[in-house]
Amino acid sequence: MNKLKNIYIRISAIIVAVLMAIIAIPSQMVSAAPNTWASIDLGKKGSLTITHFSVDEELMENVRSYIYLVATIDENGTYTITDEFKGCFDDPDFFNNDFNYDDWKECVDYQTESDSDNLQTYIKENGIKEVDSKVSDSKGKTCYTDLELGIYYVLSDKVEKDDYTHSFVNFVYPVPILEYDEATGQIIKNYNPSASPKKAKVKNDIVVHCHLYKRWNDSGNTDKRPASVTFNIYCDDELMETVTLSESNGWSYEWSNEGVHTYNVEEVGIGSGYSSGISIYQQGHEFWYTCTNSYTPPETPPDTPPDTPPGNPPETPDTPGTPDFPDVLGAIRELPAVLGARRLPQTGQLWWPIPILVIAGIVFIVKGIRKNRKNVQ
Repeated sequence: MNKLKNIYIRISAIIVAVLMAIIAIPSQMVSAAPNTWASIDLGKKGSLTITHFSVDEELMENVRSYIYLVATIDENGTYTITDEFKGCFDDPDFFNNDFNYDDWKECVDYQTESDSDNLQTYIKENGIKEVDSKVSDSKGKTCYTDLELGIYYVLSDKVEKDDYTHSFVNFVYPVPILEYDEATGQIIKNYNPSASPKKAKVKNDIVVHCHLYKRWNDSGNTDKRPASVTFNIYCDDELMETVTLSESNGWSYEWSNEGVHTYNVEEVGIGSGYSSGISIYQQGHEFWYTCTNSYTPPETPPDTPPDTPPGNPPETPDTPGTPDFPDVLGAIRELPAVLGARRLPQTGQLWWPIPILVIAGIVFIVKGIRKNRKNVQ
């Protein structure tokens, strides 16, 4: 019996020890993982080294790049968008969130060449000046030094070499950045990081075909359309030609050019009441630019109800009264569903004495019958 008792005691001790260990683990993990980004040394300056490679991993020299400061950092590791780029985001506060680097990467299209992402478009439209611009050396390296700490947007020009056009994907990068130190096994803040953009190359003898279409979204208001619309077509940010679309040419235009170029189209003079939007579809070396103009009718004030003629106030319903009941003794009546309402007997007494009186009557009747039988006997 004592032996069995000792076994139970040992099992209980083991269970208690396991539970205590489980409870202690989270607190140890929290204490072992403090805010690694805290205590940013704002007295330091950073640097960013960019290395340009070709698709064949050849070091690319004479590649001009540009860097823009899109966010600063405080000593607690929180980003704040710079004044120049606040207008680029619908909700700037969304990015003030303790080095959430992945959010910034979503601002750039990493799968295309360096001419189609939101930041670059915003820079061109607002004439934002770069922090610095340099050309890569013979080892393909460009080193930007004496940088204010924060997040940088890096843009690179295309390069023509050996019948190919080499392009590089724009990207964002933080200075400093968290890195794993293999020597110490610790996470450290690197104030002088290095990065390399993704790259692509295209042979220059290709022919690019482009199509421009005008679409109308104005059913029921076709009479509001202008007779024609004008577009400026840009090649590598330079005005290439101005074209006019109308019903006579099917509201469309096409062009073709050799080599790798970047094309943009801009509608000039949108018709009154219309809004314009341009979508781009690409398949290989063929592009479709579709400009849709939508018509929004002007707002009209809502109809106001006519005033009530004086002296004729609106009729009001009669005040509900007590329903009329037939003067029949014991009639069952439907009473309004009010709090505590029940069907009451017409004598004005409650229902509950009736069963008692019935039972008492039966008892007296039985006693009377028995008494009569005894008298007869």
